[in-house]
Amino acid sequence: MMLTPELLEFRGMVRARAAERIAPWVDVLDREQRYSPEVWAELRALELFGLPFPASIGGSDGSFLAFTVATEALASVSASAALYPGTTVQVAGTILRLGTPAQIERWVPAMVRGDSPVAWAFTEPQTGSDPKQLATTAVPDGDGWRLHGQKLFISYARQANVAVVFARTPGGSVGAFIVETDTPGWSTGTPFELLALGGGEPVPIFLDDVFVPGDQLIGAPDQGFQAMIAGEAQGKIRAAAICVGIAQRAIDEAAAYALGRTHRGEPIAKKFPTIQGLLGEMEATTLGARTLVHHAAELIDGGQDVAREAAAARLVAGRAAREVTNAAMQVCGAYGLTRELPLERLYREGKFFEVAQGVAEIQRAIVARHVIADHST
Repeated sequence: MMLTPELLEFRGMVRARAAERIAPWVDVLDREQRYSPEVWAELRALELFGLPFPASIGGSDGSFLAFTVATEALASVSASAALYPGTTVQVAGTILRLGTPAQIERWVPAMVRGDSPVAWAFTEPQTGSDPKQLATTAVPDGDGWRLHGQKLFISYARQANVAVVFARTPGGSVGAFIVETDTPGWSTGTPFELLALGGGEPVPIFLDDVFVPGDQLIGAPDQGFQAMIAGEAQGKIRAAAICVGIAQRAIDEAAAYALGRTHRGEPIAKKFPTIQGLLGEMEATTLGARTLVHHAAELIDGGQDVAREAAAARLVAGRAAREVTNAAMQVCGAYGLTRELPLERLYREGKFFEVAQGVAEIQRAIVARHVIADHST
């Protein structure tokens, strides 16, 4: 699909602003792997948190497609920075979709403004990507609930004042709870040092008899799975957009290198068919991934079920990021292995998204289930 002139202009503006204001913080996010309030402030100034939300709650009346386009543009400068708005947008969207009017009024406007990070606490030590294996429990207690359990790899949990926590409710269902992080019994562990994208400081969360008032349950006690599926689908599309941004930056770097590096006075990009073949394959792969990501985002805007398309986009774009960054390394040779170029960082980020934010094997299984269902009727 072709983006409108307005979206193309918007993408260029976001990328230029990121190159000017966020690029200086890349090493803090990548090498030091620490959360940057300065980057958060820059993203607030771009008003990205409110982009896909209606003006009635303080949003920009934009679209999820526009948010996806902005995410890709940010990722071409810093994939870690591109992750920053996503969790807050995901939590705000979940409350807006399934929450009560009182919950929406209390929590969503601050999230849309990007006042502070929020957390999405789903992953556990033994569950990975399988919600049916959740071990955290929510036990009714008077007019509220008591949460017990542990979460793992939860980004922004140390900075968040609010988190959506998924826990198993009586009868084997799953509930989604809005938890204020200053509640007694809530604590976090030490951030993990990751291969890449550690700028959100992912940590374990410990829930030791955390009391949650009844009016902070999102929807019914058995609607957590529904909330999780919808939120995770949007998360996959955001992650896919980041992968496209990583791939695009790898193309830009490889092309610039190949045009600047000469062999007997002629740029290697023009002299060697092998270099041209790599660049052509990189571009084709990225164009295909971008088209699928944009299609999935448009389905979100249309209110359609996107489980198949979100998983497919996540799978295809993740593979594109890994393959394109690998090819860029081949174009740039030994220079690509140095920190003189950003390719070694992009290479690590490309591999990261094959494992995290929706492991590739699970996405294949989701798409396969849809294929089997389609051909079984």
